[in-house]
This record gives sequence, structure tokens and C-alpha cells, in this order.
Amino acid sequence: MKSRLTKFSRLGLISGVLMISLFIFALFYFQQSESSAEEPTVTQQDGFQVVTINVKDDGFYPANIEVQAGVPIKLNFKKQSRLTCIKSVASPELGMDVYLEKGDNFFTLKDLKPGTYKFHCGMYMYYGTITVK
Repeated sequence: MKSRLTKFSRLGLISGVLMISLFIFALFYFQQSESSAEEPTVTQQDGFQVVTINVKDDGFYPANIEVQAGVPIKLNFKKQSRLTCIKSVASPELGMDVYLEKGDNFFTLKDLKPGTYKFHCGMYMYYGTITVK
């Protein structure tokens, strides 16, 4: 009886260690890299400033963007997954209300005046700004 109890104790210990190891592996494996996602991605293409904004389950990355005045802008709200609560992005002051599909979602802005413009998700939970200099 004693050896049988010891056998189950060892099995339980090994199972517990394996489960904890799997949990830690999953935590690091599925964790998104915020440092690379927050770097602004502004490129020049065909006379436009193209800004890529990553849409993730916890907001917009980068959330604050700086662009030059006098140059038209293409915003690309890039949605990596359909499994996020962010279904749309809007800005009344920019006339923007875009339903977001998985992948690239472009919105073009013409010649903005210098200033700061706000945008938000459809549920008003996540926000961002576009600063025109």
C-alpha cells in the first residue's frame, strides 16, 4: 500500500511540474512583442505618408502618431486577428468610421492642418492620436 501511494505521489508531482512548465511556455510563446509593435511605421509611397497602426486585443500600436503637414496620409489599421473586440475605428473630427477586417484596412486623409486629432475604437475603450506638424 505504501509503495502504491508513493507511486501516485510521484506521478502527481511529475504531472504538476509538466502542467506548470506548459503554462509558462504558453505564456511566453503567445505573448506579443510590444517593443517592436510600438515603433511608428511611417513610410513615403506614391506621394503619401503611409502609417501602419497595429490593431491588437489591447489597443492600437503605436497609439500616438506624428506626421508632416501638407502631405496626404494613408492610415493602415492592420488587424492581425479576428479575435479582438476592436471591430472598428472612428474619428468624428477626421470623418473616419471604418469597419476593420483582418489584414490591411486603409483610410486616406488629405492635407491635414497642424494639430492633434483623436481616434478611438467603436466601443470607446481604446484611443489614439495623430499629431500633424
